[in-house]
Amino acid sequence: MLGARVRHAAAALAVITAIFYFLIAAHVLPVVDVMDGGITKFGLVAGAGFCLMAVALLFWKRRFVWIIIGLIQVLVIAMYFQVGRGRTPNYEVWGIVMRIPQVLILFSMAYLSLRKPAPGMRSTPAR
Repeated sequence: MLGARVRHAAAALAVITAIFYFLIAAHVLPVVDVMDGGITKFGLVAGAGFCLMAVALLFWKRRFVWIIIGLIQVLVIAMYFQVGRGRTPNYEVWGIVMRIPQVLILFSMAYLSLRKPAPGMRSTPAR
């Protein structure tokens, strides 16, 4: 089933994104001009959030979950570019690279949310 493959691929992309955030928290990937305790907390929270997203994708086959995850991707991507305007440097290599799996997750959620359910998946009226 293509839907299951898309869900699993999106979950894998969420794990990859989480790893990036955990590397930021560990100060392995320098992403801002001043690496302080705030970036550690940010990286840990964001990494944990993407891990939870991967778990949700693996265990819940629900349209509302896909829509929420898609909306989260839009917010995370938009916030990165909004915050980047006021930083020096505005955007770093790792920040841009991290948007790639996030955009792919967004496209996956759009596909899952907008596709028609398989014929056997439709609910039948109660009799």
